Amino acid sequence: MELQGQRGWRPRREGVVGVLGAPPGDAAVRRTALLLLALCACGGSSQPPGEDPIVPPADTEAPVLRIDAPVPAQRLVVSRLRITGDVGDATRVQVWLDDGISRTLSVVGSTLAMELWVPPGSHVLHVSATDDAGNTATQDVPFSSGPELGAGLSHTGVLRQGRFASWGDNGSGQRCDVTPDERPLPALALEDQQPIGMVSAMDTTAWIGSDGRAWLCGALASQLGAGGTVAGSAHRIEAVKDVVGVALGTGHVLLLDANGQVWAFGINARGQLGLGEEGDAVTKPTAVPDLTDVVQVVAGSEHSAALHRDGTVSVWGYNRDGVLGTGETEARVQAAPERVPHLEQVEQLASGRSHLLALLADGTVRAWGTGTSGQLGHGDAGFGGGRAQPTPVLELTGATAVVAANNSSWALRGDGTAWAWGLNTTGQLGVGDTSQRVKPARVATALPVVEVAAGAQHALARTRDDSVLIWGSNLSGQLGLGEGTPSHVSTPRVVGLP
Repeated sequence: MELQGQRGWRPRREGVVGVLGAPPGDAAVRRTALLLLALCACGGSSQPPGEDPIVPPADTEAPVLRIDAPVPAQRLVVSRLRITGDVGDATRVQVWLDDGISRTLSVVGSTLAMELWVPPGSHVLHVSATDDAGNTATQDVPFSSGPELGAGLSHTGVLRQGRFASWGDNGSGQRCDVTPDERPLPALALEDQQPIGMVSAMDTTAWIGSDGRAWLCGALASQLGAGGTVAGSAHRIEAVKDVVGVALGTGHVLLLDANGQVWAFGINARGQLGLGEEGDAVTKPTAVPDLTDVVQVVAGSEHSAALHRDGTVSVWGYNRDGVLGTGETEARVQAAPERVPHLEQVEQLASGRSHLLALLADGTVRAWGTGTSGQLGHGDAGFGGGRAQPTPVLELTGATAVVAANNSSWALRGDGTAWAWGLNTTGQLGVGDTSQRVKPARVATALPVVEVAAGAQHALARTRDDSVLIWGSNLSGQLGLGEGTPSHVSTPRVVGLP
């Protein structure tokens, strides 16, 4: 190595070696070389006098920031938002939503990972990454939380841009309007309210207001102990605040609040409320004991299920065809929540009449319970089609959401395609015919789909451009396509909304 210092002076090569062990007679060289090393060690400069110092260029390059999830326009089914991505050359990463509260994002190496609770409605995720020089990279990702489509036995509801439209049957007031007759075209309802999320099942519609309270229209509203309902009247559930999820069974209701607590009321003859014993109907929302950290609830005919934050699943109620998922086929009552064994990394649940679907983190789907119509998607149907423990759905990968109703099932994939299997007597699978499917078949639309909802005999979907498609039974005008529409439609059609 050669060192250069003051102008006109050049140490002899052996003098440099002498820094570590120079001959005793060469003291001047040793002292000079030691001085130069000391300057270097202390950050001193060997720049010759009279010359401008060397200044390193300023760092003006922003950090690397990539958000993988959520994707733009994604609709969350559960109340949990998973944020993932990558970052480079950043010392601080922060996120915030509409509430303006900034949170520090966890960074492991270059990987971003965080979870947030989000209420139903439309949101924008803001992410910023900042480096030591103050350079910042930002990304804004719009997304929505909570369902905005609903399909019951013979009625339909859609929430779009804060406006609720409904059509079809209204015999129990399930359309949330005051006109008792059937309606074959969509019409606005709840115009004096501010719904931010809604679901439908059988003869009931539930929705969440901007105040965080849940409301009910239709048959299950009477389970609150208020007696029969007048067509179109909405019952506000006062007892539970900060509601982020609602599940409607055949005769019972589940509510999920922002603390991960589940509340239940309605029919309890099969232990479907999870209160520890079966018995008379419960008319007041009651906290389900020993059930915590829940991010989603679903309900079937006589069973209920909850997805926990850690990706495990609890089920309770009547074990019809092994729907409890424990491996037992005995028709018994389980009146308290029980974890499904060997089922982990679940991202989302869906429930049909007596079967369940679980979407796993790797994009595959498991199904169990009744399988007489092929709704489990494992290739079999009939009395031997049931499964008492989670079983893989065939030929389905890359799934991002699952839906179930009655004896049919659906799944969305990340490429925007929708897939369906199970009962199809009225064309409710949307595959172009009325033949039963025992494994997934693609729904017959080229439009990219972002949300699906299904009733007993019909289904609907929202596309990426915010159009609404619908198909299946139309006996009560629930397709919303107007007079003259056939009794069923097996291929998706666009429905016009007010």
